[in-house]
Amino acid sequence: MLQALKQAWWAPVAALLVVGQLVLAVVTLFADDDADTKAVAFAIALTGALVLAAGLWYRLRTRGLGNALIIVGALFGAFWFWSLVLPVLAIIVVVGVVISEARTRARTAEAP
Repeated sequence: MLQALKQAWWAPVAALLVVGQLVLAVVTLFADDDADTKAVAFAIALTGALVLAAGLWYRLRTRGLGNALIIVGALFGAFWFWSLVLPVLAIIVVVGVVISEARTRARTAEAP
């Protein structure tokens, strides 16, 4: 997992987003909401964390698939806009993925 966190400057922020979504999933289990609301909130938070973690893991082998999973997982984190922290982390991750992909394509285009 350390290799996944060393791959780009935004990867540790993505790891924080995974942890934040996991914490949110656990917190929703103990919330006093009705069962349907609790189940949906838990599913959204857990799915976002799992997709984002899978994206970090797959990016080491398959960059395109990893980037897509990271962006989708970050968008699940941006869903919690009232938390204020998770959307900011999600924006940083998405912008970081886009910038790193653009730089990689620019380097590839410049290479003879």
